[in-house]
Amino acid sequence: MKKSALYFTFSTIVLVLMGVGYVVMQGGFSVFGDRTAEKERSHNEKDMAALYEVPQSDLKSNRYVKDMMPTKVGDYTVTSQGIRMTLEKDEKLDTSVDNGAMKYHVNRIQVLKNEARTEQAQSVVRKSMNVPDLSKNYTSAQIEYTVKNESQRRVSSDGVTTVSYGYGNVMTPLGGLVNGGSVSADGINPGETQSGYVIVWIPKNAAQDFKQFSIEFASTYDETGQQISSKAPKTTVDF
Repeated sequence: MKKSALYFTFSTIVLVLMGVGYVVMQGGFSVFGDRTAEKERSHNEKDMAALYEVPQSDLKSNRYVKDMMPTKVGDYTVTSQGIRMTLEKDEKLDTSVDNGAMKYHVNRIQVLKNEARTEQAQSVVRKSMNVPDLSKNYTSAQIEYTVKNESQRRVSSDGVTTVSYGYGNVMTPLGGLVNGGSVSADGINPGETQSGYVIVWIPKNAAQDFKQFSIEFASTYDETGQQISSKAPKTTVDF
């Protein structure tokens, strides 16, 4: 993946995990934005996590990556809100889902081990993921996909409706799952392909042996509200 795309991906991960507006990428390198401006914004954000100064022990670590998403498994970064994010897995996927006029392709998963180092950071993450009992140490994953619109109409979709692992672990937009906004916000013109992603929480009992997940994509609609495709069938992905 090109560096610019990697920075964008990291920015969106942090935005979701920390709440929209808490971390803003400025340009290609300043993932966490200007600390002075960020400090000023913190006074206006009721739920803003306290600004976190990365300890020297992290700054000196050969595993620590400053101001960008790690590219090597085992490396980590620390956000200015106090979330340590360690890249545990980064796997290319090749799973296609044919749902009438909509053609999906699941192409990547990144698994992150996370640590909320402050109570404020933990509170923000709980609200963002809508998981009230989320522990300070938790696992998350970003699943990337593309969708091609082979209909004759411009369509929109809510993205992913469920991601599940084993028995009882079903993530939905009501809890544990956050969709990237590009598919629903931008829509997809006839014949075009749009990239999307979903960020999900991986509960502890599933994270220990996380090698498979099932995914369901949402129904699609045209600009008049007419349904173009129903919800895609649940598809299991191994990695």
